[in-house]
Amino acid sequence: MNFPRPFRFDAPARPTASVLVQWAVVGLFGALATAGALHAQTTPVPPDTTRRDRPMSAADSVVERLARAEAAIALLREQLATESSSQVRLRSRLRLDLHARLLTTAFLTTAETNNDEVPVFARAAAASGSDEYGSAGGRTMGMSIRQTTMGASVSADSVLGGSFTADVEFDFFGGATADGPPLFPPPRLRTARGFLRWARTEVMVGTDTPLISDLDPISVAAIGIPDFATAGNLWNWLPQVRVTRELGALSVGTSRVHWGVQAAAMTPYTGDRHLKEPAGVDAGFRAGRPSVEGRLRAQWGLEHEATTSQLIGDQGGEIGVGGHRGWMRVNGDTLTSNWAFSTDARIGLGHGLELRGEGYRGRLLRGLGGGAIGQNFAPAAEVGDLGEPLTDIAGWIQLNLQWRPSVIAGAGCGTDRVENGRPARQRNTACATHVSWRPSSPLLFDIEYRAMTTRGPGGQLRAGHLNLSFGIEL
Repeated sequence: MNFPRPFRFDAPARPTASVLVQWAVVGLFGALATAGALHAQTTPVPPDTTRRDRPMSAADSVVERLARAEAAIALLREQLATESSSQVRLRSRLRLDLHARLLTTAFLTTAETNNDEVPVFARAAAASGSDEYGSAGGRTMGMSIRQTTMGASVSADSVLGGSFTADVEFDFFGGATADGPPLFPPPRLRTARGFLRWARTEVMVGTDTPLISDLDPISVAAIGIPDFATAGNLWNWLPQVRVTRELGALSVGTSRVHWGVQAAAMTPYTGDRHLKEPAGVDAGFRAGRPSVEGRLRAQWGLEHEATTSQLIGDQGGEIGVGGHRGWMRVNGDTLTSNWAFSTDARIGLGHGLELRGEGYRGRLLRGLGGGAIGQNFAPAAEVGDLGEPLTDIAGWIQLNLQWRPSVIAGAGCGTDRVENGRPARQRNTACATHVSWRPSSPLLFDIEYRAMTTRGPGGQLRAGHLNLSFGIEL
């Protein structure tokens, strides 16, 4: 996940009285040495010369230097006292960093979609063929601050022989009802993670995106729901335990490629319920076992993780292949499995260019964040029956250019195609282009246009979405 420049609250080291005395002594000796040199070079002053007309003596110079030194020490003491009284302190020895992005968005959506603020697919009107929208035709326009984000991170060295970091991030995209998004939105937890890192091993515990789909497109307009969700991007934030182990490194040309293997056990969320308890717990929880994922990766030249960071790597990159396996109980005592095979890449092409993308093929992946266009089963032939489990193939790709430090532009497309059954949404394609401009800290301006085409049994539906954003990054 990508953050604006944080505030750092590091308790400054307060000079002790002995250190201040040492500074004064050093200054005094320096002044005396300078006075001796001046005395050796100064012409004697006649006795009748008045004080106003004669040059400054060495004694006068020493007095003024000492006065300036005492004033500087007093000012230093005052500044240290002020900073000490305004510090944010933790009870532990951890260092605390805070960040926030206050984001106001104005949006225009040209047709009916699943969400006016951050749409991911087009849909038919509630009463197909009716004139319920009049001349508007499903068009909507509005403004929102729900994609404002804030978070914090802490870090410490020498924890169980390694380094420790943790971070948490919130937005205000929750709380929507049938009447639409609230005017006074409540905060929503996005990610919360803790890392322990050693020389070749890393352990993560918390809530994060699926291991096999840990990359998102760069976007300022799609924070509440990432770009290309239901069009190839599995993004749901799920509680998990993840382990990464570096296997070794191999020289390829002028680059050093680091190989690693990752494994995760995560909550078995599926987004569906057992047929006998439509208001009960999730069908994945009824399976009584966690979902598991694994990934093999190769990294080179990267100084930060391959996330949604606004930083664009110039030459580094990462390529990975992964797999997912989970279970759910939706009918009787039978366990139904869900699975996926995935690939992902983030490659710096040089000259500020970066290519990133993901692809997968899987079954029953709605719970990972929009698999099969947000569907697990095809419609059942009879009420109370279970429809056919849906298998889909999907992926997205995005090319970004940082043509100057303050400007990032990019364009990309994603698509998701259901391979079997006749669900309400059989194929969904989304394309987006964006330009972000940071003229001067902390200001941020962004424009993004997204086009969606969704195909169902009744034909194709199209919608466009224009988003203008103004942000203040703290």
